Amino acid sequence: MLAASIPSVARAGNEEGVLVGNEAAMTGGAVTAVIDDGTATWFNPAGLAHVTRTQVDASGSATQLRVAETPELLSSASGASADGGYYELNGIPSAVTGSRQLEPGLVLAFGIFVPSAVNHTDRVRLDDVGAATPTTWHLVQQENVQQYYAGIALGWSVASNLRLGFAAFGLYRQASTVSQFFGGRAGDDGFVDGVSAISSLQSAGVGLSVGMQWEVTPGLHLGVALRSPALQLGVLRRSTFTAISASADGVFFSPGDDMGLTPRVDLVAPAQLRLGVAWRFDRGWVGIDADLSHELIIPELGLDRRWLVNVRVGGRYEVDEGVSIGAGLFTDLSPIRRIQTYGETRIDFLGGSLGFEMHTPHRMAEGEQAPTIVFSQTFALRYALGIGSIGGLLFDTTQPDDSQVSVNATRTTVHELALHVGSALEF
Repeated sequence: MLAASIPSVARAGNEEGVLVGNEAAMTGGAVTAVIDDGTATWFNPAGLAHVTRTQVDASGSATQLRVAETPELLSSASGASADGGYYELNGIPSAVTGSRQLEPGLVLAFGIFVPSAVNHTDRVRLDDVGAATPTTWHLVQQENVQQYYAGIALGWSVASNLRLGFAAFGLYRQASTVSQFFGGRAGDDGFVDGVSAISSLQSAGVGLSVGMQWEVTPGLHLGVALRSPALQLGVLRRSTFTAISASADGVFFSPGDDMGLTPRVDLVAPAQLRLGVAWRFDRGWVGIDADLSHELIIPELGLDRRWLVNVRVGGRYEVDEGVSIGAGLFTDLSPIRRIQTYGETRIDFLGGSLGFEMHTPHRMAEGEQAPTIVFSQTFALRYALGIGSIGGLLFDTTQPDDSQVSVNATRTTVHELALHVGSALEF
C-alpha cells in the first residue's frame, strides 16, 4: 500500500524554468522576432542569419534559489496535517553556443541548452494523535531532474528583410527519486509499514525546429518558430525498493528490483508554436511573444497535458556604446491537466527579469581577419512567483489496507530567484 504511493520516476516542474541565453535572461524571453546570436538555435533559428562575425556564447543561471511552501502535504481523516516545503539551490549552465558565418547570409551554429533543472529534498512528519488509533507517518523524498538539448542549426538570409532557419536537436533526460516512507501505531496492537525506494530513468530522443524573421516595414519585425513534437527513442529505467510491514500477525518483508531498456519511439512532448512581434528603434527594441502547445494525452506514459499559451513582454535599450539594459515580464504556466500522483505539481508562474550587458571591444593589429575582438558580460536577475497545487497524501486508518493512503491535491506556493551570469566573445 505504501509502495504504491511512491512515484516511480521524479516529476519535474515546468519545462522552461530557466531563461536560456543572455538576451532572454535580460528581457524575459520575448526574443522570437529579434534574437540575433547563437541562442537563436533554441528560440528561432532564423535569427542566426543576423550573425556576421564568429561568436562564442557561454551563459548560465549561476545560482537559482527555489523556495516551496506546501501546507498540509500530509493529512489524515481526523483533521491532523503536516506542512511540507523545501529550499533548493542550483547551479545551472543554461546555454553554451557557437556560430560562424559560412558565407554572407548563411550561418552555421551549434548549442547545448538546459531549460529546466530540479534538485530538492522533502522531509515531512505527521503525528495523527486525534485519530481513534493514533499513528505517526514520516516521509523523506529527494528528486533530481535535468533535461539537456544539443542542437545544430542553419540561418539563411533570403532577402534583406527576410530570414529563414532550421535546427535539429538531440534530447537527453535523466531523473532520479530516492524515497523513504514509514508509518505506524505504537502499543501491543501496533503496526509499522514502510518502504524505501530508489528509482532512476534516462531517456534519449530527437526534435526539429524551423523559423522565420520578417521585417514587415522599417522597424516592425515579425518572428515565427515551430518546434516539432519531441520523439523519445529509448528509455533505460531501474527501480529498487524494499517494503516492510510488522504487526501482531507477524513481519512481512519484500525486496524488489525492476530494470529495463526499452528501444521504442514515443511522443513525449507536444509541438510548440512561437509568435513574436517587436519594434526596433534607434537604440533598442520592445517586443511581445506568445507560445502555443497542444494537448497530449498518453495514459501509458503518464502524460495528461492541456492546451497551453504563455506570454512574454520585454525590451532592451542601449545606454551607450558599452552598456545595454533590459527588462521583461513572463508567464510560465503548467501544462498538467490534473494531479494524479504524489509529488506531481500543477503550478502557474508569473515573473519578471532585469539585467544589463557590458561590451568591451579591443582593436586588433593591422592585417588581422577582424578589426576588433569584442568581449561582453551579462548580469540579470529573474524572479517568479508560482501558485498551484501538488499531490499530497491523505491517511485514513479506518479504511481497508488498500485504501488507507490516497493522493490528495493540496495548495503550494513557490518562489524562484535566479542570478544569471553570461559572457560572449565576437571575433
